[in-house]
Amino acid sequence: MTSRPIGRRASPAVCTADCVADSAGGITFDITGTARPGATLVLRRRAGDDGAPGSGARGGDGRGGGDDEVRLPLTGPAAVGGAGTTRLRAVLPSTVELAEGHWDIFTGASGDQPVRPGIRDVRALIDRVPGAGPVAARVPYPTADGRLALRTWLRAPHAEAGTVRCEPAGMSVEGVLYGAGLGEHARAEARLRGGDRTHRVAVTGRGGVFAFTLPYGPLAGAPGERGGPGGRSMPGQDRWHWDLWLLPAPDATGIRISRILDDIWDKRAIHVYPAHRVPAAHGTDGWLAAPGYTQDNDFCVRLDPVPVPAAPAPTSTR
Repeated sequence: MTSRPIGRRASPAVCTADCVADSAGGITFDITGTARPGATLVLRRRAGDDGAPGSGARGGDGRGGGDDEVRLPLTGPAAVGGAGTTRLRAVLPSTVELAEGHWDIFTGASGDQPVRPGIRDVRALIDRVPGAGPVAARVPYPTADGRLALRTWLRAPHAEAGTVRCEPAGMSVEGVLYGAGLGEHARAEARLRGGDRTHRVAVTGRGGVFAFTLPYGPLAGAPGERGGPGGRSMPGQDRWHWDLWLLPAPDATGIRISRILDDIWDKRAIHVYPAHRVPAAHGTDGWLAAPGYTQDNDFCVRLDPVPVPAAPAPTSTR
């Protein structure tokens, strides 16, 4: 995907960076603006991104640590544009490890001037096959206020979601496991976010390829009573999330199932799957179930209550 940000509020940035990503995970930044040779491009991890697993996590993914600031030298000129505009270059090699999170990008003598996003050529990230070691993914993106940032993931091991097929009673998922072997009794586990319920299903596959089918009914049924996945009544609870994990062996630590090996930094509004009403035979017909992704591109199933039809307005008679 090659794109240029449009319609965003201007930021105080004085430089613009065009980004080119390569299939190994490296990124080249070509800078146009007031930066001068000898300056640096600063990548600073956003406060609050501590690399911990996402909401509802219970172990399993290595999301990295390390430094919260990386400085890259600006060299050049990389090219000279119209009217003698100088373009400087900074290179982030794939061998430089970045902890998982959001990294804001700055320049200037003190590293405090935000950088505007220019053209982002990230086509090489589509269907990328990672090499040996931890799976690292980096996607440059424009923030809501018009600055350039970098979304990074660092997973060891990593379960990459692939094809998702949605049926009325459940979904089937295919994927690839990196950094671990798939055992004979592998399972996929759905974990209720904010609760202590789980549901496991069998996983088939060989080598690093895995597949499983997850029915929606057990996710919607309350234990021992009607009213919702957590055993509570529906009033005040309008949505439930079940996070999906892969257990390569019965006693293995769970590996978060995600989709990070492409060019999309936030899949919530991009990968939208159809929702199906949970069959009444499972004890409730009050929920719509749909697969989807979190803001971290982790895979989940969302349950929304079926809207109650409005009562027809009374008709007057004379």
